[in-house]
Amino acid sequence: MNTDVTEQFSLVRHELQAYLCRLVIRPAVAEELVQTTFLRCHEAAARLPESAEGIRAWLFKVATHLAFDELKRHGAWRETALVDLKDMAVAKIEFVEATRALSGTPETRAIAREHLTACLACTLRNLPEQRAAALLLKEMHGFSVDETAELINASPTQVKNWLQEARAYMNARYGKTCALITKAGVCHQCIELDNFMAAGQGNPLADGNSVDDRIRIARTLNARSWGAWHRAMFDLIDELAN
Repeated sequence: MNTDVTEQFSLVRHELQAYLCRLVIRPAVAEELVQTTFLRCHEAAARLPESAEGIRAWLFKVATHLAFDELKRHGAWRETALVDLKDMAVAKIEFVEATRALSGTPETRAIAREHLTACLACTLRNLPEQRAAALLLKEMHGFSVDETAELINASPTQVKNWLQEARAYMNARYGKTCALITKAGVCHQCIELDNFMAAGQGNPLADGNSVDDRIRIARTLNARSWGAWHRAMFDLIDELAN
């Protein structure tokens, strides 16, 4: 692979990994997909677009379809997955001890915003993969509707419809489950984690709790994949599935 393409991949790598973490949830799988995308980039080096923007789009397209294949192999996702993972984590003494060890460390300062992003990703995971990818690509990674359509082999009209459907679904889910929106909600893990980790950041949705507010917060973490605590938690997914 020539130096210019290698450098372009390096520039996009962190954003690409964060995107894949949000799409497939599992950090180890996301890393494998990043590596496979790199190999595909190497194999296609002579045919890649010349511009940095073109290479970035090409990488996202390859990664997206690799992720689609992975998601199809794993079938349905539990709507209560994040709550179930929390219950499993709390029951594991070694996990609780590792969590205490991370309390007050610089890497957990943004734990509430990261968990808000994890919640958003888990909510999207209940949708068909095209709808989840459309929202991530358009609203979080800055691709236009037409560009998003190209990346997921769809029409712009389909993408617009999928974006509306994804937002409607998220609004409905948050209205039922998020205690930061309604007193009838059952979950406020982001604030619980902020307190437990002594992060001192408070409610990440203090300035607004709409889907757009959640997306805005998630966008600030576009170059960051799951941190140490979430990596450990999402590593429990295979155990949860058994």
